[in-house]
Amino acid sequence: MTEAYFEPLGTDDGWEVFRATPHTVSAWGPDLQHGSPPSAVLTRAMDRLERAESTRIARVTVDLLGPVPLGEVRTRARIVRPGRRIQLLEAELEAGGRIVARASAWRMAVGDTAEVEQSADRPRELPEVDHDSGFFDRWTSGYIDSLEIRGAQDGVVWARPTLPLVSGEEMTPAERVMSVADIANGVGAVLEPDEWRFLNTDLVTHLHRRPVGEWIGVTADASIGPDGVGATSGTLYDEAGAIGHTLQALLVERV
Repeated sequence: MTEAYFEPLGTDDGWEVFRATPHTVSAWGPDLQHGSPPSAVLTRAMDRLERAESTRIARVTVDLLGPVPLGEVRTRARIVRPGRRIQLLEAELEAGGRIVARASAWRMAVGDTAEVEQSADRPRELPEVDHDSGFFDRWTSGYIDSLEIRGAQDGVVWARPTLPLVSGEEMTPAERVMSVADIANGVGAVLEPDEWRFLNTDLVTHLHRRPVGEWIGVTADASIGPDGVGATSGTLYDEAGAIGHTLQALLVERV
């Protein structure tokens, strides 16, 4: 097995072609991907579009249009709204001749606002050892098993991918955070996965600060409505403090 989430297979008429490996497998089924690898590879496609050095991705929205299979997948991206200070980017993920996921991102100019830097969320400390978050007790899959995870006593689940996103490449900061952010649905779970299925159809991630380092911390809370719809909201951290927030819509069904 290739020791990466995706193996590059070249290009084809404007598409980048990859093989999604078993390291992408979801806990919801052996033949579909967890939401994090598709989110990260779509972010990769957008993050590597031509840009000025003084810009960065500030928000990523991923819509999962259906099950994302293993095997051959393709990405392509474009700049929808060009500009020196603000750009809107879009990307698509294709598998089996259909679009299985779409993403968009705002890329913004960066400047010096250090004197007014602030966050509504207090910093969280990365524990030196796992404090038994119980995360692995509820979830296991090719993707989950690819993470190094440390649970903290304050409820944060810290995760670090042990594999590259694409074989032979280093992840950018945006790719790294998006390779983890989708676990918020599992971190914030309030239902037992052997009794209920709660699939997220999207992932919206705002990053008010560029992530630093390899570890991403996640706190999350889920709310379940009376009609089969729920939502998970989360906060993302690096070792210096909060870096952003996530939202996910949930389809809730009995198993």
